Parts: sequence; structure tokens; C-alpha cells
Amino acid sequence: MLSILGMGCSHPSTVISNCFLEQLGIDSSAEWILAKIGIQERRTVLPLEYISGDKNRDPRRALSVASHTSLQLGGMAAAEALARAGIEASQLGLVLSNCCTPEGFIPNEAQRLSRFLGIDVPAYDVQTACPSFALHIDHLVKYQESELPDYVLCVSTAAMTTKVNYADRSDSSILSDGAAAWVVSGRKPGRLRVEASSFIADSRRWEAVSIKSFGHFQQNGRAIRDFSVRQTVHILKDLEKKYNLDWKRDVFVGHQANATMLEQIVNNRKIPKQNHWHNVEKYGNQAGAGAPAVLAQKWDCIKPGQKIVVVVVGAGLSWGALVLNAC
Repeated sequence: MLSILGMGCSHPSTVISNCFLEQLGIDSSAEWILAKIGIQERRTVLPLEYISGDKNRDPRRALSVASHTSLQLGGMAAAEALARAGIEASQLGLVLSNCCTPEGFIPNEAQRLSRFLGIDVPAYDVQTACPSFALHIDHLVKYQESELPDYVLCVSTAAMTTKVNYADRSDSSILSDGAAAWVVSGRKPGRLRVEASSFIADSRRWEAVSIKSFGHFQQNGRAIRDFSVRQTVHILKDLEKKYNLDWKRDVFVGHQANATMLEQIVNNRKIPKQNHWHNVEKYGNQAGAGAPAVLAQKWDCIKPGQKIVVVVVGAGLSWGALVLNAC
């Protein structure tokens, strides 16, 4: 059975506030954003002067002015995860990566990350977008224990703001940059033990959320929101029955897409506020890094006996779920 031994996250220091977006002159307001999606701030690798001046009209320019790459964000998250797991990078035997905004496609991001960490181990990308936490765990669960090394590093990273059109009032208010990492083992015990995992994709709906190689992020926002809420509620209902969940004890972590969507979900399932862990209000939508970053930030709050339930619905369209037992 797989265990998670340590988790980490990283975010750039530059903050995009609602007031800043209001000043862009794109028919937006701080009040409208807060009422619509409940996000107050997001993090970006881009200079605010670049956003306010150019509005990132050509995303190809963004990398030349960015403070960090996705690789650097991933490396910092990995360092925290390794420290919490109590191991050195040299002890890793496999690296998996998910990156929505890679600098290039060859070599893959996992191989770049291995080089960044100074190690030479098998490394490959297991790519989706938002449900990468569940996808990576579900991928590793399918291995025989004897086939896995003692320690596996998984990373989800993205500099999503480099793909945002800041002349669009809807898209400009959602996305953020960040990375999350988690160290997994099938042999060594950890703070979280994987009880269940799943990942499903419906590729017929792939156009609902997309990023072209040299283009901007695009989505059918209303359709995605409605589907995500319904699907997350459906998955939670099923997990409640199968795993005897008790929301007075157990914790829910959803896709950090927007706060009002998460509020709909927790109200439907009657999950107490203290057992709904989230960071979207201050960190925005961090794509695949969002849900695991929440757990990394709450790592020291996890109590033995709790079940941590992660459900994420996102691009693909795809969705994944995890039930993690706190030890």
C-alpha cells in the first residue's frame, strides 16, 4: 500500500490583487471578482508592470520577463517535500511530473527536474492538468510493490499566468502560478496512507478547456463550473458510502478553481468549514498544484485517524479522487 511521506509547495512572491485587475481598465472590479469567484489574490511569475502595460498579448514574450520558470517552482516544492519526508534527493528512484506550461517538450519536464535536483534516475511525465495529484497516485498504485523504488517524487507545476490574456476580464481573474510535490513509497510508512484512488477522462470534451502552444488559456467557464460542481458532489456521495466518511472528523480538499464553486459543494455535502481545507482565496487557481499545495500548507494540521478526501475535476475533461488515511 502506498504512503505519502512528505509534501511541499512553492509560489512566486508577486501578488495580483483584485484592485490591480480593476486598474487594468478591462471592465472589471474588485467587488465583481469577489462576488463571482471569491478570489482575492493570485501569484504570478510576471512583473506587474508587464501585465499592466502589455497585458500579455503575446504569451511567447512572457517567459523572457518571468521571475521563475515552472521548473524552478517545481524544484522548490520538491525540496520542501524531500525535507518533510526526511530524505535526500539522491535517495529517489523515480520522478514523475505534470506541467501545463513547460519550457520545451524534449526532454520532458521530469527529466529536467531530475537534472535540476542533481540526480540520475528514471523520470517521465504523467500529464493531465487539474487532477494530477490523483492521477500520479493512481498511476503508481497500478505497479507491483516490488517494481517501485523505495522513494518516488511526484511534482505538479505550472506558470499559468504566462498563458493569460489580461485584456479578458474573466480569464485574468482566475489563474495563478505555483507548484506542489509529494514523496511516495510502497515500502516506507508515511503520514498519509492511500486507501483509494481513481482517475477518469472524457476526451470528448477536451475543447472545454485548452491552451494552445503559443496561445492563451481558453475555457467555457460556465459549462465547466456547472459540470465540476455536479461531478464533485456525485463523487463525494459515492465516497461517503464506500468509505464511511464522517465530515465532523474527515477533511475535504477540492479543486482550487474558485471559492464560490467550492462553497456550493461543501454546502451540498454539509461539510463543516473547519474540515474544508482550501487556499484559493489567496492563491487563485493553481491548476494541478492547487489541491496538493493545500495539503502541503496544512501538513502539520493533519491528525491521526482522519481521512483526507481529495476530489478534483478539471481540463480534459478529467477527474480524480483520493481517500488518504492519516497515520
